[in-house]
Amino acid sequence: MKIIVFGATGGTGKLILTQAVAKGHTVTAFVRNPDGLPVHPQIHVVQGDLFDPAVVVDAIRGHRAVLSALGARDLKKSNVLAQAIPNILQAMDQEYVTRIIVLGAAGVRPDYGKYQNALTTMAFWVAKKTMLRHPFVDQTAQERLLAASGADYTIVRAPRLLDGPFTGTYRVLPDALPPGALRISRADVADFMLQQLTDPRFHRQGPYIGAGEV
Repeated sequence: MKIIVFGATGGTGKLILTQAVAKGHTVTAFVRNPDGLPVHPQIHVVQGDLFDPAVVVDAIRGHRAVLSALGARDLKKSNVLAQAIPNILQAMDQEYVTRIIVLGAAGVRPDYGKYQNALTTMAFWVAKKTMLRHPFVDQTAQERLLAASGADYTIVRAPRLLDGPFTGTYRVLPDALPPGALRISRADVADFMLQQLTDPRFHRQGPYIGAGEV
């Protein structure tokens, strides 16, 4: 499948690129700065400004699906998702592309922690209201924009992301974070996101993903 990846220079984005190529997809990486991208003859690089609607339309043209690993790079106030997602959705609509799979955050919805113990839920709530408050505002905007669109979206709601190896033993639930699943490797998240290109179970849904071992 011919796919385009936004947020391709981040930790998860790079793994989406390399895994997509390994799975036989035709891959385009949309980036502002290509430094640090994996070098591979099957990865086509488009350099441009994510906040320029016309550039995003040109980049999406001819692709069958969009994957996004966009998000805040630090804990400072950021509206990258609130600004970028409308441009991506508009370009998709203009170019008749319907499928989009995005990296989300597990704590956005209030029921995310119903399978966690009380101490974990309280600690996460405190973090969400303090040091993580700015990233979560932007993640909430992404969810709202996708839900209001006509796109065939899947939001992969992940907990803390680690640079660990691929395990393939992660857990997925449709309604809340799996019990004790407070972290997951980026490699496993990338794998699950790519599976959603052909998996019909989570269309216009936000499944939760976590490591297989508690």
